[in-house]
Amino acid sequence: MACSSSVEVLRPKGLEQAAPVYETSPKDWADALAAGLAAVQKYGRADLGCRTMLDALLPARDALVASLAEGADACTAAAAAASAAEAGAAATLGMAATAGRASYVPAEVLRSVADPGAQAAAMWLRAVATAVRG
Repeated sequence: MACSSSVEVLRPKGLEQAAPVYETSPKDWADALAAGLAAVQKYGRADLGCRTMLDALLPARDALVASLAEGADACTAAAAAASAAEAGAAATLGMAATAGRASYVPAEVLRSVADPGAQAAAMWLRAVATAVRG
């Protein structure tokens, strides 16, 4: 299994000559994820345990940050984030909804299904881990 470089150059396709070049590191991506999630928490007034996409994304952020702090490469850190997101999404099965769209759904309906937003976030992060692995 090969892993992409720890620093990637991002350029819009088709604009390789004219577009500016952005160099990013796995830590840059982790910092961006953390900042974005902080904004979602602030303005959405949701947190871990509210049965939202945050139930997948917050554990993923924590796993990503911890993996990178331990010296893991981008592949390993992305895989850890994806696994944490999948576990977080699975944990929403039967969880009471206190925020987001699920809070409008009757509790008896929520008992048998995990939160769709959390599941989608976990699938997205697994796709990212797969892409980083190359």
